[in-house]
Amino acid sequence: MAFLLLLHEKMRLQRNYNKMKLRSSRLANRKTRIADNITKVQKMYSNKMTQLEQSTKMLQNQFTMGIQNAFGLGTQNQMFNPMNMSGYGITSFVANRMAAILETCPGIPNKDGGYDSIPGGMDSNTYQQMLQAYMSNSLQPQYKKDADGKVDTSNLLGYGPDADHLFTKEQHQVFMQAMSMAQQQQSQAQMMCQQMSSNYQMNISVWLDAQKAQIEAEQDAALAPLEAEQTDIDLEQAGLETQMADAKARLDSLKQACSEGIKESAPTFGLG
Repeated sequence: MAFLLLLHEKMRLQRNYNKMKLRSSRLANRKTRIADNITKVQKMYSNKMTQLEQSTKMLQNQFTMGIQNAFGLGTQNQMFNPMNMSGYGITSFVANRMAAILETCPGIPNKDGGYDSIPGGMDSNTYQQMLQAYMSNSLQPQYKKDADGKVDTSNLLGYGPDADHLFTKEQHQVFMQAMSMAQQQQSQAQMMCQQMSSNYQMNISVWLDAQKAQIEAEQDAALAPLEAEQTDIDLEQAGLETQMADAKARLDSLKQACSEGIKESAPTFGLG
């Protein structure tokens, strides 16, 4: 009778042990799926963060290019050619400002505080011709030559590509003064563009930090239930391992007892 009780207890304990082992296996599978889901969530929000940074960088570049183009300092409709190594190219900003300056130019300042008229005039057509000559490096001083063809640098004829196509000294003076003023205004416009771009980058940096914080908060909220379930599984697995270890020890003890009981109940046929 005692042997049967031991055998019954051993079978019951074996069933419980098998159930716990099956539960532990299922928990391990569930934990693997949760880990995969956590990785997917982290990857999704990492991609969001990367896209946010890339779009922010693009916005910064677009803003900078936008204000540069608005001031005539960008690549849009830009007449300056960086491949022109002569050093006589000018930007669209300078060309436009020169045109505006010369359009309102009253003449050449004199010592009396007034203005003298410009010999040869300075209308829009004259300005365009001088501009083309300057950019092609042909707005050069031309001097009178003597009978032997020797240049007399004290006798200036005017400025242009040759003696037959000349602009007056006064036209050249006003043209170059307008260019100097336009270049100064360009420097001021560049500083203004840089300041505006710097302000925008500072403001968008604050906005970017706020957007990143929001994404991180969303990620934490998405991960919280998964991590909580993962913790619950870890705790349950730890408890099962303890119970399984205890059950295994008891099961081994019962197996030993049953084995001894079988030996004791076996007939000896008078040999014992």
